[in-house]
Amino acid sequence: METMTEERSDTLNATDRCDGCGSQAYIWVNGVSGDLLFCRHHFLKYEDSIKDYAFEVIDETWKINPKSESSA
Repeated sequence: METMTEERSDTLNATDRCDGCGSQAYIWVNGVSGDLLFCRHHFLKYEDSIKDYAFEVIDETWKINPKSESSA
């Protein structure tokens, strides 16, 4: 069963890097054979495959532009 977690957490920090390109990772995927880190771009690119692999996804993309949330 897949769990998508979009609550605010501080699981990831600036030193965590996307496994696809090395950019800062904002999405952590806990899957059947290990953990993967993704930037927003690569997560969206592989989202369908990730959903089949993952049993937990922590999405911290709210950190990309936190000011926009407070002005909404």
